[in-house]
Amino acid sequence: MTRRTLLPALVLLAAIVAWGQGANTPYKVYDTKPVITHGPVLLNPSETGMSILWTTDTPCHSKVLYGENTPTLTAEPHEHGLLPISTRHLVHLTGLLPGRTYKYKVVSTRVVRVKGYWPDKGLSAESSTHSFTTLDRAKPQAGFAFITDTHEDVARIKALSAMIDWKAASFLVHGGDAFHTIESEDHLFDRWLDPVSESLGGSIPLVWMRGNHETRGPFARQAGAYVLPAELRYYFARDHGPLHLIVIDSGEDKPDSTNVYAGLNAFSAHRREEFDWFSNHVRTADRVRSAPFRVLFVHQPRWGWADNENAKWTALANQAGIDLIISGHTHRFAHQLPKAGENRFHHLIVGQDQVAAVTANSDTLTVEVKARDGKAVESFTLTRRRP
Repeated sequence: MTRRTLLPALVLLAAIVAWGQGANTPYKVYDTKPVITHGPVLLNPSETGMSILWTTDTPCHSKVLYGENTPTLTAEPHEHGLLPISTRHLVHLTGLLPGRTYKYKVVSTRVVRVKGYWPDKGLSAESSTHSFTTLDRAKPQAGFAFITDTHEDVARIKALSAMIDWKAASFLVHGGDAFHTIESEDHLFDRWLDPVSESLGGSIPLVWMRGNHETRGPFARQAGAYVLPAELRYYFARDHGPLHLIVIDSGEDKPDSTNVYAGLNAFSAHRREEFDWFSNHVRTADRVRSAPFRVLFVHQPRWGWADNENAKWTALANQAGIDLIISGHTHRFAHQLPKAGENRFHHLIVGQDQVAAVTANSDTLTVEVKARDGKAVESFTLTRRRP
């Protein structure tokens, strides 16, 4: 055996000996602990799930401890058999029960160095214990708050959040355009998620629908990894109390061929896929027909105009029996009433410095809109439409 062939054989032999002698030898754990830098933030609740987002200052693998009385259950994400190692941690809890209150805390364990065997690790950091309540279609009444187009203005976010009656709001909906453009992870948190989560306190979830400005900037393509629901798409449906809720992503506000996008957008194809999903949902979802009220969220009031298909989307909303659409985008308040031969629904456009509070029971849905200075903007009540 030559020296060239002998060396690899010796290396292999050493590895085999090491495995036989120390396969269960403890890996090194250094006295270094990560810091939770943002969150936890609750996102996109459902009747059986909740998404929880947080970040750490060093790469970690993470988990959520949760339970109805004490957080003794564990949700630890894995991807193709491997635990993710990152500074961003998004865990989708599943298998929960509707209308139940769960306690939870997040735990991140530092990974110092990844090796083939015996990676080096550090200590764990954990949050304080918080709680949340899942959605529940059986509730006799429900409510939520809606703000939109905060455009990186932290003072605006805090002022609007201070106006919300959190006892009446099961969740907060942000109607999009939280940014001018999304530049980085720090930008995502500093100008939006951190100030929003201050008022949510780790216990009230956030529902976000993407605005056209969230499709722009160097971090726009990464933002979904922080805020997408368990469905991993920007459009989805939820049920809570008398409300059937549908979130639609209207995408950019100009055609894909517009030169400012440099050929990097494909929202026409995206909207076609989304329209197919919406159509199927209208055909197959029982709650489209049985819920006392159907509320749809979409950032742009004219949702299909960029493809000259606004009438197509409106017809489908009529078919779905939508009672109320809530939008933003224009920065100005408007309330469009049902119009014969066109929309059968009310369309509420919330202004930039306004808060909408929506409450519903089995017979009525009430909307109250207030301006940042506390003055009433609009108040109206819809009565359940019965066959």
